[in-house]
Amino acid sequence: MTRLAAQPGEAAAGVDSHLLARVLAAGVSDRQVGAAQAFHREVEGRQPLSRTLVELGLASDEAVARWIADCLGWAYVPPDSLRVRGEAHRMLPEPIARNRRALVLAKDGSRLTVAVADPTWPQFAQVEYALDGHAIDWVVSPQADIAARIAESYAASLEVGDNELERFVEDMIREAAHTRGVSDIHCIPEDRSCEIRWRIDGDLVPWGTLPGAMKEAVCAQLKLSSTRGADGKARGSLASGGLDVANRLDAQDASAVREYGSKRVSLRYSVVPAINGESIVIRILDQSAQVGSLEDLGMLGDTALQFRAALRRPNGILLVSGPTGHGKSTTLAASIPWLDARNKRVLSVEDPVEYRLRTVTQAPVGPRLPFASALRAFLRHNPDIVIVGEIRDTETASLAVRLALTGHLILTTVHANTAVQALSRLLDLGVEPSMIAATGRLMMAQRLVKRLCPRCRRPHRNTPVLRERYERLAALAARSGLLGESPSQEAAFREAGGGCEACNQTGFCGRLGIFEVRELNRPLADLLLAQRGRFDPISAEGLFSRATLEGDISSRSMREDGLLKAASGMTTPEEVFGATLDGP
Repeated sequence: MTRLAAQPGEAAAGVDSHLLARVLAAGVSDRQVGAAQAFHREVEGRQPLSRTLVELGLASDEAVARWIADCLGWAYVPPDSLRVRGEAHRMLPEPIARNRRALVLAKDGSRLTVAVADPTWPQFAQVEYALDGHAIDWVVSPQADIAARIAESYAASLEVGDNELERFVEDMIREAAHTRGVSDIHCIPEDRSCEIRWRIDGDLVPWGTLPGAMKEAVCAQLKLSSTRGADGKARGSLASGGLDVANRLDAQDASAVREYGSKRVSLRYSVVPAINGESIVIRILDQSAQVGSLEDLGMLGDTALQFRAALRRPNGILLVSGPTGHGKSTTLAASIPWLDARNKRVLSVEDPVEYRLRTVTQAPVGPRLPFASALRAFLRHNPDIVIVGEIRDTETASLAVRLALTGHLILTTVHANTAVQALSRLLDLGVEPSMIAATGRLMMAQRLVKRLCPRCRRPHRNTPVLRERYERLAALAARSGLLGESPSQEAAFREAGGGCEACNQTGFCGRLGIFEVRELNRPLADLLLAQRGRFDPISAEGLFSRATLEGDISSRSMREDGLLKAASGMTTPEEVFGATLDGP
């Protein structure tokens, strides 16, 4: 292998301009390149320019790899020569290899040969940190081939006898329930294998591979596990419930409960027939988990203050928006201590009930009790506060607004990308603008980003550039006292290190929320009434952008909120950019 001309951090700066020049030389028009650059600015925190060019069809994976190797003076290794020698790949922890697209091909004493797809990948420095102390010969190969070799090299082949399947499945569920950060078990059928992956802190992580001949038996056993009792043992036939093992043609859903000592876990099963077999996902909800404070979730002081003030309102609607799995239900659960629930009647309808909340009457949604029916029934209970797990349809939205108009405080969630777009969602469901203006109190959007491991995090390579780019935001935060001492002087942008035992060699430990809060103030209400059915979220966002420019740091966007946390070393700028595809 040829020794590289430069280290990744030193030579990566000119890669992007070199790629664009090669793409233009290959016959791609200036207009197409300009469009690709505009798109890449929205995703730069998640991937390098090379991936954008491949995904948009402007270059092949192999061509991009050759261009990068040519630019850096590194050796190019074609796919048919990409082989791992012995156990060399074990020098790099599996989570880092998979997430950063790097593979150790050979080890000769203290010298390593490492194949990479692109050293400009966000947080690629984590690979350098993990291999610190070794002399490295870097080489370049196409990303798809590196990913295939990584999967092949690190794959854990599971051998399970037919008479051991029941114990294997129950042990896997128990292990997942006790592993930090695991939210789902995915059983993915392939042509010649059955992949089992766990979702940990939002990422799918391979757990093991079963032979293709076993996938039907494993799927059947997973479905049978939904019929077992809290102790994992089979229940009587009359009370079994759960999934229908014999039905392989229809999508199915079921739920079950497991108790492991004092730990009570709710399992939500979903089965979908696919061309290679049945795809099964088991969502794990720890019902015994304790919900922390709003600050524990990641809220900065002013955000928590605004949200708590809204919770003390006697009536109105508080909307929490964001994608599935980004902590909306957890935020509502963390708000319970501020609702004066001991002196007021608090009712909740949820699908599913994720947290057992004291002083709150919780009703699970089901085929016999949809959201709208539950809300009608709740009216006869004379509630003070109603928590609606999610507004999904016109009837539920209309009932929630009417409850707010009759003196109730409504806490609910909707699927929307931003806080202002939550208003657009209500309009799409047929709620009148005047009703929203009369009942709306506060909208909050949130995302979850990975929290840096405090033990192995490192100073960010681009800290000076980041400080300069976000100097205005830091100055506003400094004047408001939001982060204590001046962030412009104390900003400590960090990135993931090489991993340690505390973070399972990933560089990250758990997740935290980034938030934006939008109060339905008079200017926004006037805009809503003026535009009526043609409500423009962009014009509404402009109201808050102008407020931020005028020094109101509480009107910051979700990306700005995340960058303030990145400046405190809680997460990385790349995580924030990847979670917020729009913003400054």
